[in-house]
Parts: sequence; C-alpha cells; structure tokens
Amino acid sequence: MKVVYLGTDAMFPCFFYLLSQHEVMAVYTCGNKEDYFRDVTITKMAKEAGIPVHRETIDEAAERDYISKGCEIFISADYGRRIPVISEKEGFYGINIHTSLLPIGRSYCPVECSLESRQEKMGVTIHKLVYEFDRGDILSQKEFPLWEGCDSIDLYLKCGYVAREMLQDIMKDFREAWLKAESQREKGSYWKLQKFTEARLGHDMNLDEAFDIYRIYNRMTRVKLGEDVYFVLCLEKGYVPIDDDFIVLGKIVLYRLKDGHVRLILEKTEHPKEVWESKDYPFKFQH
Repeated sequence: MKVVYLGTDAMFPCFFYLLSQHEVMAVYTCGNKEDYFRDVTITKMAKEAGIPVHRETIDEAAERDYISKGCEIFISADYGRRIPVISEKEGFYGINIHTSLLPIGRSYCPVECSLESRQEKMGVTIHKLVYEFDRGDILSQKEFPLWEGCDSIDLYLKCGYVAREMLQDIMKDFREAWLKAESQREKGSYWKLQKFTEARLGHDMNLDEAFDIYRIYNRMTRVKLGEDVYFVLCLEKGYVPIDDDFIVLGKIVLYRLKDGHVRLILEKTEHPKEVWESKDYPFKFQH
C-alpha cells in the first residue's frame, strides 16, 4: 500500500516494516529536546530511500495532494501534532498508534503516566484518526503486563514491537480491518502527569529516589547546575560521596546526592525558567 508516515523514532519498528513491505510516499516528523526517541533514525532511513521528510505540520492541501497521487492510508505513530481529518469520501483513511488501552489512557504521554500511576498493565491501540485526540474507532488492541523494574524506555520499545505485529496484521487486509473497527463506547479517561514537578533532581535526594525519577520520566527529568537548566539524557548510579555539588568531567557530570552521586549526560535547555518551573507537560513554549 502507499502510505504517508507521521511520527518519530518511538515507533521505529513500525516504520521499518512499512519501509520494507509498502511504499512510503513521505515522512512527517517532529521532536523535542527532552524526547528520548526523536526522529534521527527514521529521517536517516527515509533520506537514504529517497523519501521526502517534512518537519512542518501536515495540512489538508497536502493530504489531498497525496491522495491524488495514490496514498491509501496516513499512519500516525507518536506524532505530537493535530492531523487534519478530511472526509472519507475524499479518500482519506488515517490511523493512529496509541500506547494505552483506549478508551483508558487518552494522553500526550501515556507511557510515563502509566509508570507514574503504578498501572499493572499496559498496551497498544490502533484506532481511526478523528478530530478529537484518541477517540476514533478501534481497529486493533493488545495488552501486556507491566513488569517490575521496567522503565519508560523499556515500555516505548515494547510498545513499538507490539505495534509492529498489530500493524502487520491490519495491513494484510486493511479494508476489512477498517470496516470491522469498533467504537469506543465507554467514557474512558484522560491521563495527565500528576507529579511532574517532582521530575527534578536535587542534592537532598538519595540514589533510589533519583533513579526512580529517571526511570519514569527519562529525558524529561531536569537538573539545575548553577543558573543553567538541563535535560537528563542518561543517568547512572555512583556510590562514592563527592564533596562538591557537581563535578564536570568532559561530557559527564557527577552530581552529589545524600548517599553518593549520579553520573549524568546532559543537554542544556534554551528555556531554563520555563522548563525548571513547569508543573505540566508538554512544555507550553513548544506548542
């Protein structure tokens, strides 16, 4: 099938499958500095295959143009922007891959929300694109239990591989899957991060507290060094106490905690005040 893919590296197994088994006409992507999975891999692969890559938000005119050139389906996978939904009579067929068991867990970041709220199970839902986020009829859904010690990166990877299997089944006979989609009859729920203010490292923390924050929020975890604010790209435990608040060793920063230190790889934010003080996610300056 001819498809337009809208997403990031968070669902790279799905993109690999589409690239190998279908004709990807174009890629639309977006990514923020604090995202663990950005768009580096799919952008590289798309360009190597001669597929146009766009970072602007797709609009109705572009959708109609793709449809006129044979596009059969628009596939959204961790694409954090609103996609225009035009009439099915005009040939628009669009699906979204969402990382929760809809109608439970409508959210911008359901993976992190599921860990924050200590859910016992997780899953992937593939549903029709409609104007309202995460409310379209469900084509496929699969759940799996959360396991002890898993982090948000584990969950993104797990969801990506599960989604690829689901997408492969749907694409065997897409028209049939589309016609058999079931509406989300239950009211469901919207998840929002409730403890995002805690996603900040501080010297009064112990190692387990700091590690648990990073386990849930990954690169959304923030730390302040002097007046500068950074996203935490990587965190490792260190058990020997250090005297200074932090020590810079090339690309590695040792950050003092109550019972040791953490070894950090950081990325500086261009909006220190807004990032540090934000009580909500996504950050307002990005959207």
